[in-house]
Amino acid sequence: MLTRQLISGRAGAATVTAACALLFGVLAAPSASASGGGGGGGSCDPVTGVCTISASTPPSSGSGGGGGGGNKGGKPVCSYQGNPVSCMLPGYGDWDGVACYDSLDDPQPPASATVWYGHNPADGGAIYWEYCPYTGGAAGQEYYLAYLPTPPPGQPAQESPGQIAADMLKTLKIPALTIDSAPSAQGRGLVGLPVWLWATSKLSMPDLYGRAGNVKVTMKVSLGHITWNTGGGDFSCNNVTTAYQARDGLEAPVCGFASGFATSGRHTVTATAHWGVTWQSNIGISQPVPIPMTAATQITLTIDQAQALNVTPQETP
Repeated sequence: MLTRQLISGRAGAATVTAACALLFGVLAAPSASASGGGGGGGSCDPVTGVCTISASTPPSSGSGGGGGGGNKGGKPVCSYQGNPVSCMLPGYGDWDGVACYDSLDDPQPPASATVWYGHNPADGGAIYWEYCPYTGGAAGQEYYLAYLPTPPPGQPAQESPGQIAADMLKTLKIPALTIDSAPSAQGRGLVGLPVWLWATSKLSMPDLYGRAGNVKVTMKVSLGHITWNTGGGDFSCNNVTTAYQARDGLEAPVCGFASGFATSGRHTVTATAHWGVTWQSNIGISQPVPIPMTAATQITLTIDQAQALNVTPQETP
């Protein structure tokens, strides 16, 4: 559905004069008809930019409202009700094949602008300037700001912020964390002794940027938390970067579990990083609620059973 807002006088007097000269130049030639008559003409107000045009009578009633097409490999041919019109009007854009010249509004209005008329820019579509000299509008004005769900002929596709962000997410690589432990994965621990866990890699990502036409998107990827699993359930830690030091001895870990593993053997430790992706655009459209994304890292710890050393006391002679 086309939604229009009337705007008058976008172009300057020089542009209007040039446009009128070009427009009326192609319409002024007489057009043959069954009654043998008809011409085109009109005038433009150099202040408001409003043009009044009298178009020729089409040769037949079946010619339709407008059109454009190829000329068998030559220059494109555009027409309105059987009359030739320019396929491109300087300062106004390209002929849409119906009744108007269209050009993308640059920059796009913010999402709060009334010209969107309830449409969400994140869902697609864009705002175009439309110069419609043949149909006119209220008070004879022919300039419109129009919301179009798809680009008109002659106009490049305009991605919405949501589409740009979706394309960025397709190639986004969420990093798996590098983690370490005490006892280390290269060493051996003992049943019942504390196990320390921590992350050694960066917990943030640089901002990402995407652009399509005049729409720009800035994407932020932030770490929410890390979920650890050692085979006995999940847990999280407020501090995930404090590493074990020799001076810590058998102290309870900042992140880990003080009681250690209850059984010997090989135990898998999984660290799942929970990231949140948000983005904002330069036209007031944003994704403030983080989009959840996860990446997991695993290490394997070897735990031995502590052996008691029994010594038989010797008899004293």
